[in-house]
Amino acid sequence: MFGDFMRAVVLSGGGSKGAYQIGVWKALRQLNIKYEIVAGTSVGALNGAMMVQKNYYKAYKLWSNISMEKMFDGKFENYDDTISLYKEYFKNFVKNKGAKPSGLDTIVNDILNKNRFYKSKIDFGLITFNKTNKKPKILQKKDIPENKLKDYLIASSSAYPAFTTREIEGTEFIDGGYYDNIPINLAIDMGADEAIVVDLTTIGLRKATKKKIKTIKIIPRNDLGSFLLFDKDLARRNIKYGYNDAMKVFNKYEGYKYTFKLHSIEKFKTKYKETFTYTFNKIINSKTAQASIAKLLKIDKDNNSKIIDKILLKALEHVGETLSIDDTKIYSLNKFIKLVKKDLNIRKKYNIKTKGLEIYNLIKEEKYAKVKKEALKKPIDFITALCLYTIDED
Repeated sequence: MFGDFMRAVVLSGGGSKGAYQIGVWKALRQLNIKYEIVAGTSVGALNGAMMVQKNYYKAYKLWSNISMEKMFDGKFENYDDTISLYKEYFKNFVKNKGAKPSGLDTIVNDILNKNRFYKSKIDFGLITFNKTNKKPKILQKKDIPENKLKDYLIASSSAYPAFTTREIEGTEFIDGGYYDNIPINLAIDMGADEAIVVDLTTIGLRKATKKKIKTIKIIPRNDLGSFLLFDKDLARRNIKYGYNDAMKVFNKYEGYKYTFKLHSIEKFKTKYKETFTYTFNKIINSKTAQASIAKLLKIDKDNNSKIIDKILLKALEHVGETLSIDDTKIYSLNKFIKLVKKDLNIRKKYNIKTKGLEIYNLIKEEKYAKVKKEALKKPIDFITALCLYTIDED
């Protein structure tokens, strides 16, 4: 803390997507960003308790080994895909008014160190919801009896109707997302002057912020999967996403869905922008068509140079997606371009059908009228193909 300044970390709910928050925490630790308050809803409350205790490695180990079997003591079965997963949850709701996450008690017992939690100088708050009287229960560290800490953490995380309710002293409680899934107002009430908000963008109500404070938002840029699937491989991937996104927000890396070392994008533009722009203008040879492409790509209207810059970055990342390049890793420009060329050559050699490669071939053959027609129908495929062509010409 510096003087009276108070920084909060605000953690939203999001079920199994909570692994992402551990990646953000890793970045905060690496950047030596301190916080005096943690406010969490649902899984954000569970992760928040570990942040208060400063148990990063225990949190990382927990999420890196999470499974449905551990969450439900092996009683959750018959799920092979997303549809069967939701069917199993529905079956549990019909039979038991929700799946009982009995393994969560064991998990919370393992992660909680009550002595460390209450003695920590970091304040804590959570939100759960009283199902009986339809009112929120908003608790700060000082309000939570030591013998009820585990209960309230699990209550805040009880994603009803997927999960059963949590009973505390004869009252049923459910997920805090039924009141406020992003508890920034709780952090403000606790004295926060600044908030780092990790929003997992899942279902749940959101309250308007009652007071304007400096807010740094970290939001997933990649698909984190189903919030009801607890799987160690998915969690490990999401930890990486959380770390990458946080480092980009704090300007230590760059990119959107992909993560590049600083200055990689500028190097890419320096090396490829001229060829890309020349070919783009040759194919999309009218201002009206260029504006249509930008609109279809959801790129803000801007001067032509900036539009091309934005298209170029979007194209580079779609090249990565098209060629299934791992989006959890951190790349230098050279490493990324080498992977692109290698994968492209393999696909051409074995004639592997790839989205965008048909347009790429049309560009190579200089059939620009056909390319333009395709571009206005499939702008993403077009800029991906054009980017591939530009890289391949190098």
